[in-house]
Amino acid sequence: MISKTHFQSDATVLFKIAVVLLLVAPILCDNVAGQEKPTPQKVRRVKRVKRPTFGNGTGAQPNDPLFFRDVYAEAIIGPRPDANALAADSKVTSDDQATSVSAGRDSWKTLVDAAAIEDEVKAQQQAVSRLVTTPVVFQTKFGEVNQCFEMLSVLFAVIRQYDGDIRWSKHAPAAQMLFQKAAVSSRTGAATGFHFCKTRKEELQELVRGGSIVATDPAPETIDWSAAANRSPLMVRLESANENLKKYTANQNAFRGAGGDIDQEANMIAMMARVILLEGMPDAEEDDYVAFAQQMQSAAVELKSATQTGDFSRASAATNQIGQSCADCHADWR
Repeated sequence: MISKTHFQSDATVLFKIAVVLLLVAPILCDNVAGQEKPTPQKVRRVKRVKRPTFGNGTGAQPNDPLFFRDVYAEAIIGPRPDANALAADSKVTSDDQATSVSAGRDSWKTLVDAAAIEDEVKAQQQAVSRLVTTPVVFQTKFGEVNQCFEMLSVLFAVIRQYDGDIRWSKHAPAAQMLFQKAAVSSRTGAATGFHFCKTRKEELQELVRGGSIVATDPAPETIDWSAAANRSPLMVRLESANENLKKYTANQNAFRGAGGDIDQEANMIAMMARVILLEGMPDAEEDDYVAFAQQMQSAAVELKSATQTGDFSRASAATNQIGQSCADCHADWR
């Protein structure tokens, strides 16, 4: 028979063993799992830059929330900018830009609107569609066909160099080369020229509709303006534009009803006035000839501005200047 004292002794031992097991069990489990007890991460305290202190010569005191009492006197080194000088520099820049326009050194997009070039291409496409129908019509109208393809060659040459968003820029090299060849092939009205121009007519129709145009031979990387832009057809187009402008600016009523047409002709005159002065064009280095072309270009730019603001007096004066520059040039160079 077990005594009460012996039972209490055994219970005490068992209790101590249980306590030891409870303490040791987590350690044993961690060792079995091969895991180490994670080390607590220390929190790094960010060191803040001390507030700067100022020596003598500044208005700030050690505990003053303001760093400078007078920024211009205490913080900025050197003289303040001269507002009048900046305004003068701005005027010089504007004057330089105006001179650049008159001299033909500006970019295409500041001289002629992309929409005007696109509209002219469409107008020439419609004319080609009317003229290139049968060999008989072609033989009687080949001069007009030639005029259309000469202008198309010029327009796509400008598109190739246009420094802004414009349609057909991707296809401009192939189109310009093919239309230049069509212009050459249409100069005599021969049957072979008709078939070549008929193919170009179909390609132009597809291009205007949003399609593409492909040439079997690669287009030259640079434009030979003496071949791409025949001066005689350009002069024909300039004369046509000049006559149209005289009608559009004959009086205020005509002016108000022809704003879009005036803008189109002014854009084309400005474009062609620059083209005739490009490298390789005839007489492009003759001072008097250059002066006449620059006067015409400046007047065309002025006409565009006057039309956009609805200023009839300025538009009429610019139109007269365009006509006068043409007349003066023809008196010396025709």
